[in-house]
Amino acid sequence: MARPSEDDREAVDRAFAELIAGYHLTAERAEPAAPAPTPAPSPPPEPDPGWADRHPLFRYPEPEPELAEWRELERRQADRDRTAERYVPEPLPPLRRPGIPALLGWVGIGFAVLVVLVAAFGIRLPTWVGWTAVSGFLIGFGILISQLPRHRPPDAGDGAVV
Repeated sequence: MARPSEDDREAVDRAFAELIAGYHLTAERAEPAAPAPTPAPSPPPEPDPGWADRHPLFRYPEPEPELAEWRELERRQADRDRTAERYVPEPLPPLRRPGIPALLGWVGIGFAVLVVLVAAFGIRLPTWVGWTAVSGFLIGFGILISQLPRHRPPDAGDGAVV
């Protein structure tokens, strides 16, 4: 883009000075007229109370006869379902008591968790307690893993039974 020459700048400056010099002549100042009497405000029109009933967005559609019959059929079906026999599964067998090795595994993991919580609250513990917690966690985890069954029973299924 070419730079404007000095003559162009002077012409722009002259035009701007003319505009500013004649600015006060262009503004017409009207004499303040006597204030016209203002008419009394008319009351606002009364709102139509039934406009929402006639508007298509706010109107509920009339129920079709098939829809009413369908709802009645659903209600009857729900009544029948409430009175029908329900499947009640047999109670689960009681859990076996865990063996001594499983209890020792859980004690080792619980001790490690307790030490971590105590340390998280800023209580300083001796170093040997930390190493005991780490070894208790590892030994307890190993014991619990070793207690898992090696094979699934043949009638165990895959879990989802309908």
